[in-house]
Amino acid sequence: MLGGFGIDEREEAVYAEILRRRQTTVTEVSDALGIDPATVGDCLAKLASLGLVTGHDTGLHTAVAPDVGLGALIVQRQAELQRVHGRLAELVAVYRTGSSWPAGQVETITTPEQLATWIDTMERGAQTEILAFFRPPYILNPDLETFSRFAPTYRYVYERSAFDDSRVPEEINGFLRSGYEIRIADALPNKMIIIDRQAILLPMRLDQTSMHPGFLLIRGESLVRMLVDLFERVWAAATPLRVTAAGLTDGAQAMDEVDVLLLTLLLSGLPDKTVAARLGTSERTVQRRLRRLMELAGANSRMQLGWYAARSGLVPL
Repeated sequence: MLGGFGIDEREEAVYAEILRRRQTTVTEVSDALGIDPATVGDCLAKLASLGLVTGHDTGLHTAVAPDVGLGALIVQRQAELQRVHGRLAELVAVYRTGSSWPAGQVETITTPEQLATWIDTMERGAQTEILAFFRPPYILNPDLETFSRFAPTYRYVYERSAFDDSRVPEEINGFLRSGYEIRIADALPNKMIIIDRQAILLPMRLDQTSMHPGFLLIRGESLVRMLVDLFERVWAAATPLRVTAAGLTDGAQAMDEVDVLLLTLLLSGLPDKTVAARLGTSERTVQRRLRRLMELAGANSRMQLGWYAARSGLVPL
């Protein structure tokens, strides 16, 4: 617990024992914790150097109140962090000056370790929004359980061909349930992640299937603005998706989870055969469920069903 101050578990146990007794001797602490007296003496010396205990000529050791002793260490650590933060700005300026691009507008990332570090750092530092284009082939496989949820707003656009990957419907449903906004586009210009409209990460090649030749980290104001504008144009033309398990009409039979996923896949433009494969069922079952949904909605065609779903809030216009 106190490892951040350089205090190991044994030293922390000694400190806690002295706090409990307020005033005690090496022998008493040794007997209470089952630690030899020499080790207790070393722990006390370490705690005294940190200002957490005081010694007396009588052989007694007194604990310094935690809010005083630990409080002083916290203030000291905060001051150190402030100095580091100031030095960070200086080092960033040096780094960008040494870049071949003005003010570090474009940097290259060529190793998986660099890529993972930048993605984690960018997402954890996000303050307002994360925007992204997703299209095959995939390079990264994020863990949905621990995927970033640090920004207030997430807007993702998937290329329709992404549904050829059997993992994508589950991924999209996971994002939708977490409050993300998802849209589907017929085609995307590239994969791209935008953080707070200040930094953008994208692969060097459109068909890139590995780290080679690398990724570009873009932070130049004019370049970022241009790519953000591209995202907004694609977003405006893409088809929105929002999946719920609400009923289609008041008093009508509610949709189950399979119906919800079925409607999502169909409205993304996938053929019945592909939808059936994604659901792990037959094409005939997909068509039977679809007819039931059309009956519930009073629709005569799939187009009418899509319109009704949008009007009812299952898929927003």
